[in-house]
Amino acid sequence: MSTATEGSKQLPSYLTESLIKRSLENDLQRPVTIDSFTAGPATSAGDNYLSDVFWIRVLYDGGASEKRLLAKCMPDVGDRGATLDILDAFRKESSTFFEVLPKFSRLVTPGEQFGAKCYYATTDPVRTIVFEDLKALGFRMCDRTHGGLDYAHLELVMRKIGKFHAASMLYAAQSVDNERQLRERYSYGFYNPQQKVEEFPILAVFQKGLEKFLSVATGWPELEAEIVRKLQTLRPTFKQRIADSVNPLRSTTRLHVLNHGDLWSNNLMFRYDAGSVPKEVMFVDYQLSCYGSPGFDLVYSLYNCPQADVRLTRLDDLLAVYYRSLSDVLQAANYASIPTFEVIKQEYEEYEFFGKNSRKSPNTSENICHLLNTPSSSLGLVCAVSLLPIIMMERSDDVDISFDAFFDQKQAERIRDIQYNGTQYREVVVPLLHSLHARGYIQ
Repeated sequence: MSTATEGSKQLPSYLTESLIKRSLENDLQRPVTIDSFTAGPATSAGDNYLSDVFWIRVLYDGGASEKRLLAKCMPDVGDRGATLDILDAFRKESSTFFEVLPKFSRLVTPGEQFGAKCYYATTDPVRTIVFEDLKALGFRMCDRTHGGLDYAHLELVMRKIGKFHAASMLYAAQSVDNERQLRERYSYGFYNPQQKVEEFPILAVFQKGLEKFLSVATGWPELEAEIVRKLQTLRPTFKQRIADSVNPLRSTTRLHVLNHGDLWSNNLMFRYDAGSVPKEVMFVDYQLSCYGSPGFDLVYSLYNCPQADVRLTRLDDLLAVYYRSLSDVLQAANYASIPTFEVIKQEYEEYEFFGKNSRKSPNTSENICHLLNTPSSSLGLVCAVSLLPIIMMERSDDVDISFDAFFDQKQAERIRDIQYNGTQYREVVVPLLHSLHARGYIQ
């Protein structure tokens, strides 16, 4: 048996023939003999944070058969290992791929897939999930540094989210046990409420991001000074506001679905026709999935993924695409109570901006929140100030942008310099903040 790697980066010691053999045998349910395999890093720096991802090409059974695999490894190192434990990311993602997604696929259009085929999952010697390699099937990521996705790509994304959410509704309606499984297994995504806000390291990273934004944006003449002033007042409560904004479930939620939880450009892979027109999209990375309002996935994806002009002018169109997809699946399955488009728009607005104890329209939420003396939260604002700088970070070969680098003070400050001074980020975030402010979503 022989192995080889491509590029200068050596494979980790846990990416072994034994792992590949177990993966194939688990899928094929028979003994397999590995002849040879080649492997290498599957992503660039900044494309993944909680995992190391490797492509594998394996020949087996005397060279008569070949498979292209992807190994997603989550080693217990540094702050990354502790964060994986807090978020329960491995257990959640492995059970999602093995148990939940296949059941969802059977509830919608025949042949519909919500993720790559999963071959194997293990914690020995490190947390690893082995998938079919979507690149070998013609799927590829869009470059996250090119300013976002155009309308054609986002149409596919909205249709896919609609089908995914609908499948979760059908699954929950099948039995009390199914609904309880979703509610308990996916009770949180981005933030584990059992952790104290002040002790959760990712919130500290985002807090530093707000500080950096304020130091940089104060010198932007095109950004309204009133916005900067209001953002300054958020500093003492920003961590709590983030925690509130990513809470997938609250008493005001009318509609409950399984959210992917982290739909940004690098967790979307597209397949194209001969003319480079996007024809199909596949979701990857279900580590942060959560059960609650569909507003979470909708706001998160429609703030983090689109090109600037699409975000500012086509959101209503994209919400309509989502609704048609959702309702078509539910109608075909004779679902008892299909939500109206108005309910979907209300769930979206609830996550764009919400006051803790109110379900008022955005135009009146400011007065209500002042009367209640409770802070308001905006997932849209969190995306604009905390997530978009990371997503749109311009590439730099001499900068370490691994997960652990965000917790090294010197490296993290250098990373933030690049993120918040990025030309594309500045062009996108200024009109986005103006739009949020004009609608009363920054206070």
